[in-house]
Amino acid sequence: MEVNRDEAARALDIAQKKWLAGDSVGALRIARKSHSLYPTTLSEKLIAEYEKTSSPPPQKGETEKEPESELRSRGKSATAKPKEEDTNTRTHTPQQLASVRAVISVKNDYYKVLDAERTATDAELKRAYRKSALLFHPDKNFAPGADEAFKLVAHAFTILSDPDKRAHYDRYGVADGSSGFSQQQQPQQRRRAPATMFQDELSPEDLFNMFFGGDTGGRFGVQFGPNVRFAQHFQSPNHRQQQQQREEDDSERTLWTACVQFIPLLFFVVAIFAFLLGGSVMPDYSFEMSPPYTELRHTYARNVKYWVDPAEYARSSLGAKTASSSHEVRSFERDVEAQYVSRLQRRCRQEKEHKRFSIHQAQGWFGIGNDRTKLQVAKDMPLPACDELKRFR
Repeated sequence: MEVNRDEAARALDIAQKKWLAGDSVGALRIARKSHSLYPTTLSEKLIAEYEKTSSPPPQKGETEKEPESELRSRGKSATAKPKEEDTNTRTHTPQQLASVRAVISVKNDYYKVLDAERTATDAELKRAYRKSALLFHPDKNFAPGADEAFKLVAHAFTILSDPDKRAHYDRYGVADGSSGFSQQQQPQQRRRAPATMFQDELSPEDLFNMFFGGDTGGRFGVQFGPNVRFAQHFQSPNHRQQQQQREEDDSERTLWTACVQFIPLLFFVVAIFAFLLGGSVMPDYSFEMSPPYTELRHTYARNVKYWVDPAEYARSSLGAKTASSSHEVRSFERDVEAQYVSRLQRRCRQEKEHKRFSIHQAQGWFGIGNDRTKLQVAKDMPLPACDELKRFR
């Protein structure tokens, strides 16, 4: 989907950096996630390359070796703050503890874990994840269980951001059958998800780095801890160049769209100028003789009577032309006949309404005040306009 394009690009950057750092398994996992967000030719090539050289996944009972770079970074962080942790200077607020307990208590309802509605869009789910991830990140929230809440938020977003996984969750819930919705919904259809459906998920740290950059040098560099501010770094040159190219393409499409919208107006203006310069001004007319419409005329096709102003008609482009020899006169008379039919239709509706009202009045109220003489007169009431409309058709 187009909305996941930027996240997929950032994930691909992280995958390449992990590959260069020697973490082939992590690089393959993140590259696959990038391809699921927004498939590209580059992601396909990288996945194929990583699959050739990456080691097979560990079997049950085995643990996956962490990259040396991550071990060194964790060792540094562990040795950098021993006194701080031992002296219990990492305190937490009651609100943080309450938030952690609230998330853990609804761990099987992924929508509640992210504090999102069931009808939430992709953009709303991303906003909910950003908010919750910042709230429960272990480097910022030191309440007991914050690490578990952080992992729950990451897992919930991983499921709900994938259309197939979200559809499966909405229908069957989590694997143990306890979801956030009523367990009465389709009880006979509850089943365990396929073994491969939730594989290749990003780790909570990788997912967090996709959104905030973390230590991988992504779009945003985010740090946590006491007296530490959020730092934003500029985008990489390639990313800036791609974004600039997309903005230029969007501006060109916007200009073209504006030009297309003005085409009908341009045709309208040209038609008006052609009409005015041609001098083909049609005369007025009336279906009843009244000054200045005193000259009686008949249409050539349907013999419809109409009156015109003799002086105005002589000055018009029609002049002494006849319908049998002039296309312009025939066009004018077709307009006369169309207006005549419209006039008959209006009068026919009025005559029918008047007849219906007269019959209702003669019938009385529930038979009270019934006048048979007036009723018969109302039923025999003529409809001249309707009769003329039938004859004309």
